[in-house]
Amino acid sequence: MSANIKPEFWIVTGAASGIGAAVVRAARKSGANVLAVDVDQTKGSALAEETGALYRSCDVGDLTQWQQLVDYLDSEQADLGAPTRIHLNAGIQIAPPNVPLSEYQLEAATLERYRRMMSVNVDGVVFGLQTLLPLLAPGAAIVATASLAGLTPYAIDPLYAMSKHAVVGLVRSLAPDLARRCITIHALCPGAVDTDIIPHAQKTKDAQFMTPADLAKDVMELMAETESGKSWVRLRADKPRYVIRAPGDKTG
Repeated sequence: MSANIKPEFWIVTGAASGIGAAVVRAARKSGANVLAVDVDQTKGSALAEETGALYRSCDVGDLTQWQQLVDYLDSEQADLGAPTRIHLNAGIQIAPPNVPLSEYQLEAATLERYRRMMSVNVDGVVFGLQTLLPLLAPGAAIVATASLAGLTPYAIDPLYAMSKHAVVGLVRSLAPDLARRCITIHALCPGAVDTDIIPHAQKTKDAQFMTPADLAKDVMELMAETESGKSWVRLRADKPRYVIRAPGDKTG
């Protein structure tokens, strides 16, 4: 690589564990510079030490903290250039994983839990796009982690499903405008993945889960996918991902 050409620069949210951490590892292995963003300073710092990524604490549901992150990127201290790959991955379910499944139902949702989940799952994507899109050059790519629950019913956690439907709708709706800037955007919609947000009650002996590394491979590949604005479903590690199109979408 020429000394005048910077490597790819990734920003990954929800980077301290699960799919985000697997993507940080994969991107670093590819030679990219990576800014790992998460509120968990202990795990985020450990991941940075392990991989050589940079870690910054940021609550993705706080617009002010996103603006502070952009100020950091604009500073001489960062010396990273414009982001080329953005993975908006941070996500939580409506209740902690160790509670009974009844706590995930609409009737059990507290205002605090509801506000926090929407802040991470929806505001985290909206604010990330609002603050980072002005920095992007043609050829940049964005992947938002949605969920199969963003396309189909998920009766265990209806409010989580609602939040992920919002992500899918945003990705589909932004794609035409971003295409005029030669920027792609994708929604990755996996089925069951063994991460920290999965309710413990769902982890039965018969349940089958993909690993975060399985999905990291999809994220890496989608950054080069030109068919933008689509919802990419992965149900199992041994089956290919596929697109579920919005009604009326006949492109591609």
